[in-house]
Amino acid sequence: MKILLAYRCHDLGRMEFYSRFTPLGLGSINALLRRNGFDARILNASEWSWSRTARFLAAEKPDVFGVSVFTFNRHEAMRLAALARAANPRCLVVAGGPHATHLSRHLLSHYAHVDLVVRGEGEETMLELARCRAAGTLESALPSIRGVTYRAAGLPCSGGGAAPGSRAAARSVDVLETPDRPPVADLDRLPHPCADPATIGVDPVTQFEFIITSRGCPAACTFCSSPDFWGRSLRFRSARNMIDEVGLLRERHGVVYVSVRDDTFTVSKKRVIDFCRGLIDSGIDLLWDCQSRVNIVDEERLAWMRRAGCTHIQYGVESGSPRMLQRLNKGISPDEVREAARVTRRVGLGLSIYLITGIDGETDADLDSTLRLIEEIQPHDGLVSPMTVYPGTALYEEAKRRWGLGDAYWVRERAEAYFVRRDPWTRRSLRTLRAALRRAGRAAAYSQADFERQRAIVGDCYALRLSIGEYHQRRGDLGRAREAYLAILGDDPQSLWARMRLGALARRLRRHPEAADHYRAATQVAPAFHLAHTLLGSVLLKMRNREAAADSFSRALRLYPDDETARYHLRSLGPGQAAGRA
Repeated sequence: MKILLAYRCHDLGRMEFYSRFTPLGLGSINALLRRNGFDARILNASEWSWSRTARFLAAEKPDVFGVSVFTFNRHEAMRLAALARAANPRCLVVAGGPHATHLSRHLLSHYAHVDLVVRGEGEETMLELARCRAAGTLESALPSIRGVTYRAAGLPCSGGGAAPGSRAAARSVDVLETPDRPPVADLDRLPHPCADPATIGVDPVTQFEFIITSRGCPAACTFCSSPDFWGRSLRFRSARNMIDEVGLLRERHGVVYVSVRDDTFTVSKKRVIDFCRGLIDSGIDLLWDCQSRVNIVDEERLAWMRRAGCTHIQYGVESGSPRMLQRLNKGISPDEVREAARVTRRVGLGLSIYLITGIDGETDADLDSTLRLIEEIQPHDGLVSPMTVYPGTALYEEAKRRWGLGDAYWVRERAEAYFVRRDPWTRRSLRTLRAALRRAGRAAAYSQADFERQRAIVGDCYALRLSIGEYHQRRGDLGRAREAYLAILGDDPQSLWARMRLGALARRLRRHPEAADHYRAATQVAPAFHLAHTLLGSVLLKMRNREAAADSFSRALRLYPDDETARYHLRSLGPGQAAGRA
C-alpha cells in the first residue's frame, strides 16, 4: 500500500523559502508511518509544474493521499487532492493541517474529491487510518477513529457512498465528526523525522534545519490559530530527546545549525537549561536559534542558551502601543518587551522581533509608539506583517460578526488570506516600520565594549568568541579575528565552527595549505557536512591538486546532490575524473 503525504505552496509563494518549505508535521507523520512498516513518503510539489505533478501521481497511483492544507495554499492543496483522485479513483484522500482542521465540514461540503479530514495533530490518527485501510476495515472502523470528519454517505474509496468526485458525492454534505483525539502526551514517543526520511522534492539539508520540541500554547492572541490546533496545554520533548535529534541531524545529514520553531521555546526554564547543559557536555558545538514570548525569559536561561550556541531569539512583539497589544490580547506590555530586549542584549544574543500593523483602529499615535519602542530596544532585525484573519482564531469569529466574512470566502477568493485593512495608511505603516527596523539593525550591532560585558555574564563560550571574531572580520582586523577563533580551538580542538572560520580566513589570505588543513579537520569532525567537503575541494584546486579536489567534490555531491558548486567544479575537472568518482 502506497502512502503519499503531500504539500504544495500557493503559486505566488514559489519564490519564497518559507512558503515552499515542507510543513514539519508531515515529517512527524511520515516517520511514525514508516516506523510501523508502511510505505510512506513525503511529496513537496511546490517547485514542480502542474503537468509534472499530474504525471507523477498518475505513475504512482497512491492508495492513501494525505494533503496539508493551510489557508494560504488551500486552492493548491485541493488541486493536488483532485489529481490524486484522478490518478487512482479508489485512493483514500485525506486533508489535514490548520485550514482543514478549522473548516473541516466546510471543506467536505465543497470538495468532493476529499474523503475525510484529520483534525489537529495527525500522527496517531493517520496511523490508525492506514492500518484500517490496509486491513480493509476502514468503512466500519471509521466511527471509532477519533479526530476525523467524514461524510455520512460513506467512503467511495472503500466501495461505499457515491463515486469519487461525482455530483452525488458533492451533494453528500451530511457530515459526521468523531470526538477529538487527545493530544500526544509523551512527545518523546514520536520518532525523529530525520531518522528514516523518504522524500520527493524536499531538500533534506534545509528541511532538517527546522525542528519543533514542544506543542501547545497557553496564550490567547486573537490572530493566532495555534492554541486551537495544538491545544493550550503545553507538552514538551525531553532535553535528552532533543539532544539525540540534533546529534542525529549532524551525524546523518550534516546539519550543523538548527532553528527551533516552538511557539514558546523558553516556557520551561528547567528544560531549557537541561538542554543547554546537555549540548555543552556532548561537545556538539551546535549553532541554533529559537522564538518565544517576552514575558517568559530571564537572564539565567538566556545566558545558558548563549553558552550552548544560541545565536538569536525572535519575540512576538507585534506593537509598541498598549492599546493595540490589548486589542490583540497579547498578554504582554511594552515594559516587558523592554526588559526582555535588555537581558537579551546583555547576554549577547541577537534580538529579532515580529510586528503587526494594519490592525483595526490603529492610528498614527499607535504607530509612533511602535517606532519609539523599536528605537529603544535596538533589535538587530525584524519582520512586519499586515493584520491577517485566519480560520480558527478569535479574530475570524469577530470578522464574521463585524464584516460579514464567511466560510464561502475561502472557496470564492484566490487571495492568500483576508487582510483586515488594505488602505493607504496600512501600506504607509508597513513601509515606515520596515525602514525603522533597518535603521535599528544598523545601530544595534554589538561593540567591543558590549562583548566584554557579555563575557562577564556568559564566560568565554564558543558562540561569543565566534561573534567577536566576526566583529573583527567585518572591521578588517583579520589578526584579531584569527585569535578569537584559535581561542575556541584551544578549548576544543574538535570545534567545527572554529575550523570553518579559520579556513575561511586562510582562504581570504590565500594561505591555501592552511585553509585545506582546517577544512580537512572539519570534514573529520562532521563527515556528513557537505559544505566542508566543497570548500576543501576549492582550496585543493587552488593548490593544483586536481585529483584530491575531485574526490572532495564527489563526496560533497554524494552527501548533497543539489550542491551546485561541487557539481560545477567536478564537471570542470573533466569527464574522466568526474566519472571515476560518481
